[in-house]
Amino acid sequence: MHLLLLFLLNLQILIQKKGGADEQRVKYQKREISRKKEGSESRDKDKIVFFEGCNLAFDLEDLLRASAEVLGKGTFGTVYKAALEDATTVAVKRLKDVTVGKREFEQQMEMVGRIRHNNVASLRAYYYSKEEKLMVYDYYEQGSVSSMLHGKRGGGRISLGWDNRLKIAIGVARGMAHIHGGKLTHGNIKASNIFLNSQGYGCLSDAGLATLMNPALRATGYRAPEATDTRKAMPASDVYSFGVLLLELLTGRSPLHAKGGEEVVHLVRWVNSVVREEWTAEVFDVELLRYPNIEEEMVEMLQIGMACVVRIPDQRPKIGEVVRMVEEIRRVNAENRSSTESRSESSTPTPHAVETPSTSFAH
Repeated sequence: MHLLLLFLLNLQILIQKKGGADEQRVKYQKREISRKKEGSESRDKDKIVFFEGCNLAFDLEDLLRASAEVLGKGTFGTVYKAALEDATTVAVKRLKDVTVGKREFEQQMEMVGRIRHNNVASLRAYYYSKEEKLMVYDYYEQGSVSSMLHGKRGGGRISLGWDNRLKIAIGVARGMAHIHGGKLTHGNIKASNIFLNSQGYGCLSDAGLATLMNPALRATGYRAPEATDTRKAMPASDVYSFGVLLLELLTGRSPLHAKGGEEVVHLVRWVNSVVREEWTAEVFDVELLRYPNIEEEMVEMLQIGMACVVRIPDQRPKIGEVVRMVEEIRRVNAENRSSTESRSESSTPTPHAVETPSTSFAH
């Protein structure tokens, strides 16, 4: 069906004319759609497939008539915020460079669509035609963790405190454990694919797409050294990407960032070099320095991140161990705060033993 292709091309032209900025809002042109009624083949090509338990109800015509806003362009495609006429808002991902046929695509969508977990963004529906492949997700109003960390600092930006960053790490680790437990790998873990659920924990999007895409498409900066083909991603490669995310949360720096002139620095190498020189305090985001009594927790998180990004895959911790370690930081964090509050309320404070963070990990 060429109508959808024409529509998306018109949308792209509109965006380019307006300057191409993500914040700019574009409007789908309203039009009369004369859809062929004869033949099951024509009807199937217009069909949006919804998953069980999804309370959304719209068809392709509704999607074409919706007003849309470009949210971002990522490794696997462009994401739009689509506001339907019934006031429903969804995120629609338009995939690029899909290298598999319809049957394999649909099988993978069915596997991803069955994932239901509080820390994994649910795939609500998908559309397949020869020209276009679309995926429909819930829309997250606050935006991605990447935009929170690296957006313009100042008015209107959501600042991520230490407690927020801990909850993001815990949520992503739990989501990864659920995905790996279902015999899947994520293959594209990065801050722009992570959102906050209703409790403020990290929530992973884009699960399972790597196996469908051109292997040349890679999340630069997050990719494990051994991950030369994204279609053959391994759980250990996901753990590496998670380690990069932890370093990103701790430092406030992008996985690849400029260091004067045109020099580009890889975050993992930079952190390793700073720690090797015993200047560990220099790695932490200045925004975290205003929070008292979190130094030990940050160092422990740093150790987890560095364990996840070792070059040899077999030496990285398994995701179940990672979940335990990041949750332990949260538990100790809560206990220490509770003890601190108790001491402040007491007229005769008693000594409090602070648990020392582990300095090594068993693999």
